[in-house]
Amino acid sequence: MPASDQASVSIPVRKPFTLFSTVTSHGWYQTLPFRWDQRRGVLLRAEQLMDHRVMLLEISEQRSTKRGYSDVLFKVKGEGATDPGVAQEMARRVTIMLHLDEDLQSFYALCRKLPEMKGALRWGAGRSMRASSLWEDVVKTVLGTNVLWKQAVVMINRLADLGEVCPADTTLKAWPSPGRVARAGERYLRDVVRAGYRAPYIIELAAAQKTGALDFDTIEAQAKTMDAEQLYKTLVKLKGIGKSSAHFLMNLLGHYDHIAVDSATYAYAKRELFRGKRPTEKQIRKRFAEFGRWQSLVYWFGRWSPKLEWWEDASGRASM
Repeated sequence: MPASDQASVSIPVRKPFTLFSTVTSHGWYQTLPFRWDQRRGVLLRAEQLMDHRVMLLEISEQRSTKRGYSDVLFKVKGEGATDPGVAQEMARRVTIMLHLDEDLQSFYALCRKLPEMKGALRWGAGRSMRASSLWEDVVKTVLGTNVLWKQAVVMINRLADLGEVCPADTTLKAWPSPGRVARAGERYLRDVVRAGYRAPYIIELAAAQKTGALDFDTIEAQAKTMDAEQLYKTLVKLKGIGKSSAHFLMNLLGHYDHIAVDSATYAYAKRELFRGKRPTEKQIRKRFAEFGRWQSLVYWFGRWSPKLEWWEDASGRASM
């Protein structure tokens, strides 16, 4: 590939921040089209443009010349990577995936008062990596419900195989569009992806997006101005999205005032917070309610530790 087919962009992000803590905030980094290179500290991802070109993103962190900031450096590789607008569009997507435009300073101020948050503060944890589109986040969430996380990863990566190959790295494909998933059909999701009862939900979501009956981009654009109740009601209407999954997606969309309470949440709370006694959902929510708009981040990153797969409990079932 010609050297001209590569562009580099640097985005400053206010500390505390580390790319590592953001990438490993939960299990998405194990799913295609992400690939986390732990040795180099580089996040790879294939991204498809509206004109169907597939670009390779290489995202890393470096010291910034701007005091109190770190720089997120990403390289775009692919046909016409230096074309006007390509780097700008990739910067928009990287910002979405890593929550780079969020102001978390009041969350970090809260962390400084809480002994259980000192580790997260030291590692710059607080941002939960998401996909570059709500469509991808929703489908991965549906495939991650009521299943061991390792099984979810297998299903997600099988579905990801429907995507367009990335020429700059042919081992990666872009996340498949709703049209591609709809054309693959329910039988493919059952027989190849092994999605089970989730298959018709995903096909219905894909078909609705393709026909315009559903618009994930509009939901995502409106999420910032919706209150928590409005966003929850919008998300829980989606096929395959229940209460816990909706709260998880709310967190990915920047609403942190509701904890996603699932089986792994109960296991953690019983073990760490309630002296071996299984709590009720109400007790768990009451435990974190004092942290207001940051309660799900306090819960999540109070659990976080600087090791891969920290988010799995002993059963292998991961919190969503």
